[in-house]
Amino acid sequence: MNGTTKQYLLALAAVAGFGLMTACNPPSNDQQLKEQAAQATAQAKQESKEALAQARVAAANAEQAVNDVSAGVKQGLETKTPPGTAAVDVNTASEADLAALPGISVAKAKQIIRHRPYATTRGLVTSGVLTQDQFDAIATKVTAH
Repeated sequence: MNGTTKQYLLALAAVAGFGLMTACNPPSNDQQLKEQAAQATAQAKQESKEALAQARVAAANAEQAVNDVSAGVKQGLETKTPPGTAAVDVNTASEADLAALPGISVAKAKQIIRHRPYATTRGLVTSGVLTQDQFDAIATKVTAH
């Protein structure tokens, strides 16, 4: 429910409340009726201002939450390695560390070491050490420094 709708409902409730109040306790004159209407309107106005302030705070909190989620998604897209895992540097990793990568045998790890250094991880494919499929299986787990 937006702020305008809330204000409208509060004003309507104030008028209805005023109507009930005057039906139960009819004012003795027109001046008293005007004063009661003014008081009910002032109260509805104050309550609608408070509701609007609360809605603004809620909107600001929701906007911050959306921005935080957006920043997390962006960071996740920019991260080459899954959170909590360290990338294996193809230029410095041991044979055992390379062989621990999915689809990399000890013989393939030795071949990676023989063809060092690599300017980028794509160098594993361009140098013919790995096929594209083999590279795709480890791409997010390796780096080249």
